[in-house]
Amino acid sequence: MEVKMKKSFLLLFLLLLGFNPGCGVTELDKASIPLGLGVDVDGEQIVVSTELASPISPEQIESSSGPDFYVISGRGPTVVEAARKTTLEIPRNPLWSHTNTMIIGEKLARQDMALFMDFLSRNRYVRKNIPVFVSSQSTPEEILSVKPPIEPHPSIAIKNILNLQEKQVGIYVPIDLKEMEFRFLSPGIEPLVPQVSILESNTGKRLCLEGAAVFRGRKMVGSFNEMESRGYRWMSPRRIQGGLFLVPSPLHSGKLISLELSRSLAQITPKLQEGAIIMRIEIKAEGNFYEQNEAGELFTRERFQAIEELANQEIKRQILLSIDKAQELNSDVFGWGQMIKQNYPQQWGEMEGNWEELFPTVDKQIKVDFSLRRSYLADKSFNFQ
Repeated sequence: MEVKMKKSFLLLFLLLLGFNPGCGVTELDKASIPLGLGVDVDGEQIVVSTELASPISPEQIESSSGPDFYVISGRGPTVVEAARKTTLEIPRNPLWSHTNTMIIGEKLARQDMALFMDFLSRNRYVRKNIPVFVSSQSTPEEILSVKPPIEPHPSIAIKNILNLQEKQVGIYVPIDLKEMEFRFLSPGIEPLVPQVSILESNTGKRLCLEGAAVFRGRKMVGSFNEMESRGYRWMSPRRIQGGLFLVPSPLHSGKLISLELSRSLAQITPKLQEGAIIMRIEIKAEGNFYEQNEAGELFTRERFQAIEELANQEIKRQILLSIDKAQELNSDVFGWGQMIKQNYPQQWGEMEGNWEELFPTVDKQIKVDFSLRRSYLADKSFNFQ
């Protein structure tokens, strides 16, 4: 009898399942795929722009000569109103969960991020692990409208450029929506977001990363340049790998040596001494000799030691540039307040209320230990005859 009842329930379940196919699911041939999402302000209006991938059927793949994407924008007094107004021009339901890049307009960032963050925290469709950018000297709509070389979709191109530069040059640190949201909600830490701009050239428009937006409270208050962004990356709490940096040659003034970073790890410890706050920053890094742009033998023990010391000085210089700019803008993008909270919770309770006054006065002690490991195919300098 019990077995019979189980079979009956199973049959009933299968019948109900058959009557509800695809419940809550949008069929792909009735959907549009937003790849990039941009939010900005224009006067009193919020502007939401989205890059939509062109739908191509298997039969059209070989013969298609149309555009790879379309950019649609909507306007409204709120973000959700502007976003939904894009559907007035889209004949298919947008699947926002496919969005892989978020671009915040510089105007909105400088005006008030509260116009956008509440929508973000409530929205269940946009994934929190997608990278965030701030547009520089352009609107998100203009950024998403640039057709990049090689990669057909600008939003994917921006994301790929960010990931590639981390391994090749090592300047900007990616930040996703989840991390940005955490930094806005937490005391003692502020967001630092890579900026994307449009580069005009004889061959047309190109997208490029240029600077990083510095936030304080709810607003963008300035930018890090390339060197300041490099300094911030050296202090990243995670192990960093990849990148390239230049040091002066120990042989000739004005000549440079290219060093490739293999790995680097920062250990930052706050200390409270006689009422003063000191951040002890220790960098342990390894890298490879990659290039010299001069004639002369550098492959000796003494000169390798000299190069390592020059690397220590250059890394420290970049870190100091980053700290000085952050303290000038009074923005704790390094999360020093959070570190003090973890190590000195009682004292942080007394500091938190006036951290904006204390942060610019924080002192620092920096120690860098860079080691050269290898020199690739050549074990001596190129010797001209």
